[in-house]
Amino acid sequence: MSRIEHGEIDLAPDFQRLSGIWNPERQSRLIESLLLRIPIPVFYVAADEEENWAVVDGVQRLSTIRDYVTGKFPLTRLEYRGELDGQRHDGLPRAMQRRIGETQFVVNVIEPGTPPEVMFNIFRRINTGGMPLNGQEIRHALNPGPVRRYLKSLAGSTEFIFATNGSIKPDRMSDRECVLRFLAFHLEPWERYAADSLDSHLETTMKALNAMAPDRRDALAVDFRKAMVAAARIFGDDAFRKRFRPDAGRNQISIALFETWAVQFARCSPDQIERLVAQREAVRNRFMARLNEDTEFEKAISMSTGTSRRILKRFAAVRDLVQEFL
Repeated sequence: MSRIEHGEIDLAPDFQRLSGIWNPERQSRLIESLLLRIPIPVFYVAADEEENWAVVDGVQRLSTIRDYVTGKFPLTRLEYRGELDGQRHDGLPRAMQRRIGETQFVVNVIEPGTPPEVMFNIFRRINTGGMPLNGQEIRHALNPGPVRRYLKSLAGSTEFIFATNGSIKPDRMSDRECVLRFLAFHLEPWERYAADSLDSHLETTMKALNAMAPDRRDALAVDFRKAMVAAARIFGDDAFRKRFRPDAGRNQISIALFETWAVQFARCSPDQIERLVAQREAVRNRFMARLNEDTEFEKAISMSTGTSRRILKRFAAVRDLVQEFL
């Protein structure tokens, strides 16, 4: 239990929420298993170079044990030791407290240096608790450090919420993935994109942001906010959305368009942005025409959007469109 008590295992509060909400009865049954010395499933953790562990599989079990030991909840509706119902940890007989404290766990450690794409796939295969995790939730779990707070801060910024009309919800970290995808192609220019997969590219970006000096992250945040303001001024409520004709209903936000337009706006100087704003009606009409005329561009923002061919196509198309007005 010492590694949990001293904080060497990262339990990632946001990730605990995603691992599935355990009700009091299920929590109590886990503690009862420890008291009865019934083996519990194996844990998987990822170690970094400093031997800190990030939990890959078993977050909820570890959180439950920690919460019980620290007095967060009492036992309830036990199956075999009903006489202990209502007891918190400090109310248990000393022998039972020792039994919990002396429990030995089987932990499989994913060693530091494991390639990011391998780590990502390991996580996908073995994480079995709660609801299935999406890509950004996995990246969040595997990358403790300042990058978590950084992405959350940008996703919660007034500029992002205004540009997206608050329609990208934080529930499954979709908002943070939008921010990350912008940063990935802003940091490593899309013209040089050569990753084997978009997931791998985003994982590499998470690690780069974690290792980055704070002033460099601050500068990127300025670029991000500038791009959000530009998108809102030029496209209004249609920012980052597909529109094929003026009288059509409004589509949902496309993450592929989000990263593409945001990176392009971040590259523009203040004077260039003002020129685009002054011609915003023409820019919007040209964008609609491009969607209707160029089927490959439309596919690049609609299907298999993570392939290098589609990424290069949509970024080049938006770059060329913007250059028409500059």
